[in-house]
Amino acid sequence: MWQTAGQDRIISFLTDSIQRGKLAHAYLFVGPPHVGKMTLAIDLARALNCTETNAPCGVCRTCQRIAQSKYADVIMIDKNTGRDPKDRKKTTEISIDTIREHVQHGSSLPPYEGKYKVYIIEDADLMSVEATNCLLKTLEEPPPHVKFIFATTESHKVPATILSRCQRFDFKRMPNHHIIEQLQHLCAAEEISADAEALRLIAVKADGSMRDSQSILDQIIAFAGKTIQAKDVAALLGIIDQELFFNLTDVIHGGDVEGGIRLAEHIYTEGLDFNEFLIGFQEHLRNFMIIASTKLSQLLDVSEEHVARYQEQSGRFPMEDLLRLIRIAADTENLIRRSSNARLQFEVAIVKMIKMSGSIQLGQLLDQIEAVKKNANFSSVAPRPHRPAEAPARPVVPRTPEKAISAPAPQTPVAPAAADIGTPLLHPQGLTLADLEPQWVAITEAVKAQKVGLGLFLAEGWPTRLEGKKLEIMFAANNGFHIDAVEKNAVELQNIIESVVGVQLRIHCIKDERGILPQLRKIPPGVDKKSDFESLLKQNDAVQKIVDTFDAEFMK
Repeated sequence: MWQTAGQDRIISFLTDSIQRGKLAHAYLFVGPPHVGKMTLAIDLARALNCTETNAPCGVCRTCQRIAQSKYADVIMIDKNTGRDPKDRKKTTEISIDTIREHVQHGSSLPPYEGKYKVYIIEDADLMSVEATNCLLKTLEEPPPHVKFIFATTESHKVPATILSRCQRFDFKRMPNHHIIEQLQHLCAAEEISADAEALRLIAVKADGSMRDSQSILDQIIAFAGKTIQAKDVAALLGIIDQELFFNLTDVIHGGDVEGGIRLAEHIYTEGLDFNEFLIGFQEHLRNFMIIASTKLSQLLDVSEEHVARYQEQSGRFPMEDLLRLIRIAADTENLIRRSSNARLQFEVAIVKMIKMSGSIQLGQLLDQIEAVKKNANFSSVAPRPHRPAEAPARPVVPRTPEKAISAPAPQTPVAPAAADIGTPLLHPQGLTLADLEPQWVAITEAVKAQKVGLGLFLAEGWPTRLEGKKLEIMFAANNGFHIDAVEKNAVELQNIIESVVGVQLRIHCIKDERGILPQLRKIPPGVDKKSDFESLLKQNDAVQKIVDTFDAEFMK
């Protein structure tokens, strides 16, 4: 009988291999700690040497002696093998001496008692380079009576020369329902009464480890005796009552700052760990997220009563708000670790969650902007149109090449007034990059007058080459979104540029892969954006109404 629980897929494969006689000479068991790797390694050694069946019967003398670590042909090796118990020096690897003594010399001898000599090497990733090289000599051409079983939690640290010679099995964390079933069997065998919620809490705390769940159960039995209740488990393990998490989401949903402060005070006076609470609260928000997105209640590690509450309240928070709340909790968890005033950081986080404004979909935002536009009087704030056709054109004196060459380029050009935007400033003949660069501010301002966002995107770029009528604009390497916006509106931009410089140009955008854009840019982009934003609010009533409607604020 296989003693390993929760790894049925691997056990089925190994059983079939033994029955068909298709055995590998080396196996590698990989997985998280305490999920049954070593237990299955011992089970496999029993199955290979069992005198009764092709599986570990657990009854014959061989199976019993292997289980008691008294069988000469099953050799267990780890970093402490062969070490003097009196030696207090810390060891961190399996030495070459251990491999040479137990494997290199012993593998050449036939089994003493059974059919196979089985070497079980725990923490195979801890073998020294010398030990690995020594082992390879045997692993490359092992005697037919020798089998190797390696176990590790970090397969990436096992040398490729070992990995390539092993049949690998990946162990998974044990599902909570499987752990609960095993705990129920143990409790029944020991005549212990444990309620379902108590066993669920133990399984959650064990985090997929059957061994850890059994250790926790032993502690609970010593603490509570033969009758185990959920409150006993919560008290011993310091598990926070799920009701507190629901209380917090209640005050967040209700915008109850006073209730949030009272809850923070309760958590403080009860002596609960703030970070443990925040970790549990993130799991609580995850449960809402799972229910809202998948409706799969089986993915929640909570009682049936709490599942019903999650389903009932799943519509309280949009997915975007859940993600923002999780981020606040995670950030506060990190702050508390570094802060000397954990209580203050916790209370600030609670208030921030409660005062957090709800997310709004882009479609809804655009609808509200349209509503603001309809209600606002745009006649006094709309940008001035381009010069009407009937207005007399501003005379422009053509530049001669000599004048263009001799004229120094201005270092800090001033954007033209709104009345001048749209008026050609250069003669269409002989336009050069040196002529275009001083007018870049005028071009971006002209674009902003028609599409503010597009103008802001264009302002992040800089003209770097002008060949014929092809204008190359360079953007920073991380400005892919800006490039997409400019290219999608290329025709409109080309018309606006023509209205400023008098020449129809074709736009071509490139990325600054070498980091040279700051040196090429002759007009520094470093403007006080916050001052510009405040000036815009004073000058434009429509923008002010949008800010008031959405309770917006300037973000750098």
